[in-house]
Amino acid sequence: MRTWLFRTIGIVVLLVFATIAFVWLLLAAPLFSGMRRDLVEKVLSEQIGQPIVVNDDVSIALGRITHIYVGGVVIPSQTMPETSLAELNLLELELDVAALANRRLHFDNLVVDGLQANFLTAADGTTSWRKGRPTPNPEPENATEEDNQEDIAETGGSNESDSEGSGILSFLSDKNVSFTSIGLNIDDQTSGFSFVFDLQSLALEQVDQGQRTKVSGTGSVNGQSFEIEGDYPHSAPFTTHANFGEMTVSYDGEPFSESEGGGYRAVLQMDTGEFGDFLEVIGLERVLEGNGQLQAELVSQDALKIETFTTSVNLEDGQRLTAEGSMENLYTAQGVDLLFDARLYPEGQPPNAAKSFQELKFTAFEMHMVGSLSSFEFEKLLFQTNAFDQGLDVIGPASIERIRRMPDGRLAMLGIALQAGPIEDPILKADGEILDLLQLQDVTFEGTLNGPAKLILPNMDEDFVDQLGGINADFSLSNEGGPVSLNRFNATTYGTDLWALDLALSVSELKGLSGLDFDVELDVSDGASFLTALKLQPVEIGALAVDAETSKQGEDFTASIEFAAGSSHLLAALDAKFPEGASVVRGNVASKRLDLDDLKNLTATLDQLKNLVGDASKDPETDVQPLVLPKETNVQPLVLPKEKGKPADLLDVQRVLREADVEVQIDFKEIVGQQGVTSVSSQLSAKEGTVDFGPLQMAYGGGNFSLRAVMDLIDSPDWLSVSGSTSGWEFGEILDELGIGIDAYGRLSGEFNVSGNTASGKAFVNSMRGNASLSMSQGYVSTSLLELAGLGIFPWLFSEELRQGYTDITCVVAPIKIEVGRVSSDSIVVETGSVQLVAKGQVDWVKDTIAIRAEPRRVGKPLSRSAWPFDVTGQLSSPKFKLDVGGSRNKAPEGADAMPADRQPCVPDINQLQ
Repeated sequence: MRTWLFRTIGIVVLLVFATIAFVWLLLAAPLFSGMRRDLVEKVLSEQIGQPIVVNDDVSIALGRITHIYVGGVVIPSQTMPETSLAELNLLELELDVAALANRRLHFDNLVVDGLQANFLTAADGTTSWRKGRPTPNPEPENATEEDNQEDIAETGGSNESDSEGSGILSFLSDKNVSFTSIGLNIDDQTSGFSFVFDLQSLALEQVDQGQRTKVSGTGSVNGQSFEIEGDYPHSAPFTTHANFGEMTVSYDGEPFSESEGGGYRAVLQMDTGEFGDFLEVIGLERVLEGNGQLQAELVSQDALKIETFTTSVNLEDGQRLTAEGSMENLYTAQGVDLLFDARLYPEGQPPNAAKSFQELKFTAFEMHMVGSLSSFEFEKLLFQTNAFDQGLDVIGPASIERIRRMPDGRLAMLGIALQAGPIEDPILKADGEILDLLQLQDVTFEGTLNGPAKLILPNMDEDFVDQLGGINADFSLSNEGGPVSLNRFNATTYGTDLWALDLALSVSELKGLSGLDFDVELDVSDGASFLTALKLQPVEIGALAVDAETSKQGEDFTASIEFAAGSSHLLAALDAKFPEGASVVRGNVASKRLDLDDLKNLTATLDQLKNLVGDASKDPETDVQPLVLPKETNVQPLVLPKEKGKPADLLDVQRVLREADVEVQIDFKEIVGQQGVTSVSSQLSAKEGTVDFGPLQMAYGGGNFSLRAVMDLIDSPDWLSVSGSTSGWEFGEILDELGIGIDAYGRLSGEFNVSGNTASGKAFVNSMRGNASLSMSQGYVSTSLLELAGLGIFPWLFSEELRQGYTDITCVVAPIKIEVGRVSSDSIVVETGSVQLVAKGQVDWVKDTIAIRAEPRRVGKPLSRSAWPFDVTGQLSSPKFKLDVGGSRNKAPEGADAMPADRQPCVPDINQLQ
């Protein structure tokens, strides 16, 4: 019995030692290393729902709290076989054996050293982690619970987790974890952004008996210092604070109860600090300096929703950019409602008003965007400049394929597509990209425009919609590496016989109109019908054609415009240079035939057409504003004109003439439509601020004009000086035009030199000052009353003039002085072979007065009595004529009483006495 007892005790001790030895061998011996790795890989894989590979040894220190040490842990990527999702040099875990005895596997107090995690996104969108699991097939009606469990196992052991990340986070959520020497690489090839985290430490701590999780960590992100502190009580408000260099971020919120659907509400606040530092942190070029703030209220339930947000960026040069709005789903960028406002100059310090296209600057713009990143609309897009405002009404839907960081650090917006008009048949379609979004540089867009003529011709009569047809255009716009350029804009009309438009335009620099090539052909078969179609007053101008070509390359500009209307034809050609100094312009305007009736009709037509860009709202029957179509029509609005100004206001003709060197020749070979006018020839020149128009050579009837007009646009820009001469006028025809039934003949000529204010025609006439003279020689008049007045009755009865029935006029000289509405003369002389009539006086048309005294005498007898002198006095509009019956005598100059032998005709005889 005793022997049996000792033998039994020996066997038990041996078994205990054998068991201890076996467990020791199992937990520590190299022989069982593979078994330990397999066991740990299986357990941890089940815990996090993600395959784990252990490359080094696993050691276990048994105790009530068992310590497990795992080296060389790798979490492989299931989508990128050549990449690991995470690698750990050492993983230490504590296993609660007591809990394990109760069939509950629980790890805690994890220590992770030398972690390198890689969250990578390939260019095709493939990620190094699985974004979600496939949806299980519908269960058959006869499926057993065992079958369902097998399906769950095949999908990774859980049907609740939808990503790898959520499984790992779920595993860590209730544990104390200490990380040291952490590297996190986030590299997204689709967005171009890359973030390299180098963290010295990161700790997850469970406090308050597991009712609160605290997170803390320090390190760097892309070379900038990084700190994070988080406090996450269970079912209570939480806080998160992080610093990236000078940038501060807080994310504080409160969870919803299960009855409220779960999730949480949070407020995100961010201050970028120095904006240039922020750009460098996220890997963008440091092209802006200033600071920015963001505040957003978010709700996370089925999706992450931004209920409201406001953000502002204040740049160091005084510019300010603000945005506010909301977003229904941040992950998918759905339900976007964004208001964006940008002020591009310091507040209260806008640039000076532009006086030319070269001085044009954008000062602000506003944008209202609704929809999603894949399909959105601009409900408002308003650009403000220092000359005018220009708005675009509803544009959309539009889409953006992606926003990404370029390899050189620029922020790009790629795959932009937009359209306007009916969705099923858009009028405008354009595609493009912006390679430098922060500076709005390297922009390219190409597109087409195809729609009814009503697109650009407002107020169209509905009965003429089909007759006016449609417009088809294609265009290309860019500012690659420099100013905005219109590389191509080609437009043609189709489906109409009423009018034809063929337009080709390209501009290498829109702001300065540099590299301009413009070619347009416009043909209107019937101008009256065309105006009627536009609800304008018809003008019987007949067929109308315009052919224009312009080109501007560098400093050189050329233009050619050909116009034809009715029987008239006009051709204008221009060559110019626009260097930094004064511009040089040379050109000519010529016409073989110009009918003034055609010119009058053209003026009336243009006057009607200008209503197209007028204020259409003044017409109560107008439904369509210029270049704007209402939303309820089939054509969506494109352009909304503003009253502040327009681009055409930047063309200051007076400024161009003031600064340029201009010479333009004018030559109209044949002019019809005005009785007597046959041709016009002239020259327009401008240099050093002086504009000189002339000499203007114009033929009228048998006479002609030679006219010169001069303006000093620097010292007296509102004052015009006109000088010249006229000759060849038939005296008899003038009398006929005046309704005086006296047959007469003579060629009149004159000279004038006057100046006046150019504010208006009336202002010029009333402010005019200067002098003029009229003369005539070798004529006649079919009456002898002049001789009667100068010779007296009896000499007249025996005069040759009475016998022949007319009087030869030797000469007429009428020098006058003009000053501020008044004409005066001291010696108007009309001389025949026998009589010299001398008149003097003044006419004031402003005061409506006239006072003229005329005295006829024998030629060479200035001291003889004038038999019938006469006065014209009173109102100019109703003058009084009075004969001086007693006659009058001149007073001889002292010591002068004889006429010279070489007496001068048409010089007052009294002034020639010696």
